[in-house]
Amino acid sequence: MSLSGPSLPRSWIVSFWSRIFLVLAQISLFEIVRLVPRLRRSFIFVEVYVFSNALASLVALYVSSARMALDSNFVLEFVSIYGSFRIFEIFIYQVNVLLFDEYRAKLSGRDYLIRGYRRIVLLLLHNYFEVICWFGVIYVYLYRDGRLQLLNPSPTFVEMFRESMLLMLSFGADRYQPQHDLAVIAFSAQAFVGLLMTLLVLARFLSLLPTPKSMDEFE
Repeated sequence: MSLSGPSLPRSWIVSFWSRIFLVLAQISLFEIVRLVPRLRRSFIFVEVYVFSNALASLVALYVSSARMALDSNFVLEFVSIYGSFRIFEIFIYQVNVLLFDEYRAKLSGRDYLIRGYRRIVLLLLHNYFEVICWFGVIYVYLYRDGRLQLLNPSPTFVEMFRESMLLMLSFGADRYQPQHDLAVIAFSAQAFVGLLMTLLVLARFLSLLPTPKSMDEFE
């Protein structure tokens, strides 16, 4: 008889959501590209993919906010849709990393290992920055489409980035006023994603970083 007592039945709710997020993870450009055998287990490809998307989000926010006086157009709408897709992709990936990847590995009898804690924290920070920029692009689109009111009539790139960052960190905007349900949905989505990435994921992996040795013998 085991000293730890009889084994507990597997939680159905964990299994249910694990399967749901496994399916959602397949709705990803990243997963499609990784069907190429050479890229399947390439750590370098992951880093290039994350870095290039973060850079693309910054450029998109800069260019779109520099043209605030213009009406919305197809290009801005397409970029906003791609940004929304990337936010979805990042959110699903982070939930899997936080809750389900290790669980699935143990169920299949595999060891769960990551490439490194510093690396995953840096990639997470890139994702965090990218989400802020993509939401900024979405707000530019909503403003130029008449669905969002800005208290500053001609906001700059820096102001758009700041407002998006405020929503990410404090769950409230300073100079945005939604004029349409789509803007309210965008606000709510950013607050939810920001809560997950700020409090849960980042806190978990920062706590796992190695602690440097101290010269103070009493510490």
